[in-house]
Amino acid sequence: MLTREIMGLLALGVLWVNGLLVLAVALKQLRAVIDVRARFRRAREERRLSSGVVAEGEPFAVRHVAQLGRAITTRGPARILFTDGPQSFEVLGGVLETPEGPVRVAPAPPGLSEVWIAPERAAEAHACPSAEVFDEAFGEASKYKGYRREVLVSVRAGDRVWVVGDRGEQGVVPREDEPLLVSMVEPFGWTAQKARLLVGFVVLSLVGLVGVSALALWSPWFGTISTIGGALCVAYFLAIQPLGTAVRDAVRTPARQPIGGSWRRA
Repeated sequence: MLTREIMGLLALGVLWVNGLLVLAVALKQLRAVIDVRARFRRAREERRLSSGVVAEGEPFAVRHVAQLGRAITTRGPARILFTDGPQSFEVLGGVLETPEGPVRVAPAPPGLSEVWIAPERAAEAHACPSAEVFDEAFGEASKYKGYRREVLVSVRAGDRVWVVGDRGEQGVVPREDEPLLVSMVEPFGWTAQKARLLVGFVVLSLVGLVGVSALALWSPWFGTISTIGGALCVAYFLAIQPLGTAVRDAVRTPARQPIGGSWRRA
C-alpha cells in the first residue's frame, strides 16, 4: 500500500530527476560557452583575430533570416507576430582599420561564414517601414499561408567588429575547418558574461533544490515546516524548467539569437 510518506518520497525523486536534468543542460551550455571563448583565445594567440572599424564594404557582412508573420486579431491594435525560419550568413568583405593598419577581409559565401549581429542592430531589422506596408502585410498574415519576408541584418561601414580567419594573399579568409566569423559583439566580454550567468544559475538552482528538499524532509514529516517545504518543492518544480529555458535562450550565440519581433498598427 502506498502511504503518504512513500508518495512524498516518490514526488521528491521526480523533483530531483527534473532538477538535475535542467542543471545538466545548463552545464552542457557552459561547456559550449567555454569552447567558444577558447576558440577566440586560440585565434588571438595565433594572430588570426583581427579587430577594427569597417572602413570599406557596404554592407560588410549580412545575416539573412526568413520570417513568417501571423496576424494577431485579439482585442487591441492589429498586430503581426513574426517567427524565424531558415537563416544563412554571408561576408561580402571590405577593409578594416586596425591599430596595425588596414586589413582586408575577403568575401566568404554562405556555409563558409558566420555573422554575430549586435542586439540593437537586430532590433532595427524588424521595424515596420510604413503604414502602407503594414496594411498589405496584415492582409497576407491573416491568410493560411501567412506573410513571408526575408530580413537582412547587415554590418556596415563604421561598425567595430572582430574577425576570426586566416590571413592570406587575398586578405582574411576562412579556414578549412571553421567559417570566417565576423562579430559586432566583443567576444571575450560576451563569453565571460554568459559563463557567469550559467554558473550563477547552476549554483542557485542546486542550493534551492537542496534547500526545499531539506525542508520537505524536516521532522516530523507533514508537520508545519515539512508542509511548507513540500509547497516550496512544488513551486521549484514549476519554476525550474521555464527558468532553465530562459537561461538557455539568453546564452545562445548572437548568430543563433532569434530576430523575431512584431509589427503593430499605429
